[in-house]
Amino acid sequence: MEEIFFDIFQGLPRQGPGNNLSTKRAIDLIKDLADQPMILDLGSGTGVQTFQLAYHIGGFIYALDNHAPYLEQLEQKADRLGYSDCIQTVLGDMANLTFEEEFFDLIWSEGALYIMGFEEGLKYLRKFLKPSAYLAVTEISWLRNNQPDDLKGFWEQEYPSMNTVDSNLEIIRQEGYKMIDYFILSPVAWWDNFYIPLEKRLSVLRKKYLENDQALELIEFVQLEIDLYRKYPEYYGYVFYIMQKS
Repeated sequence: MEEIFFDIFQGLPRQGPGNNLSTKRAIDLIKDLADQPMILDLGSGTGVQTFQLAYHIGGFIYALDNHAPYLEQLEQKADRLGYSDCIQTVLGDMANLTFEEEFFDLIWSEGALYIMGFEEGLKYLRKFLKPSAYLAVTEISWLRNNQPDDLKGFWEQEYPSMNTVDSNLEIIRQEGYKMIDYFILSPVAWWDNFYIPLEKRLSVLRKKYLENDQALELIEFVQLEIDLYRKYPEYYGYVFYIMQKS
């Protein structure tokens, strides 16, 4: 099943909602970093945002992911763009980091922290941040209450700890962070580099897995996710939360 999952996302521009405009907007909210900061890109995927960090901030970046083919693509691009000396890929589990405590000036995670859960992730990552270091993450969040039953039922199954923006802001405060700012990613960040190419990919894979009921079930589940966002974009979205260890 895992092989089919990665096949679905193979070759996409991004592995989740996001775009360079949102990444740059979040970067611009981070001030007074060290001249050569130590950065962790957690759940880097193929590294679209990794190269934005390298270009706009510099320093040294560890790009961590648990899927080796993504990191191989990242390494090849780093070679082509001349970033091999400042980007190091790490194949590993984000919930079992082997770095020293208070090692990073900035931890970045776009669309990946949900694997641990927002609250659990903030709690766990805090010890790896230097004093006054930054944490910037995107997290899927409810934007409205009284969600339609089909939407609420889907996300209760897929991500039961999904919270409202206000609840996440309170979690940030409780976990010992100073809130710098937050903003909602535009629908363009969902569609252009993620859902549009993903939907095209699903059409191809329906033919490839025509005789595989398990694969087809997963494909239709992913299609349902796309359909729900198309139907209810005002109820939920990815929110970029930028915070500082206090």
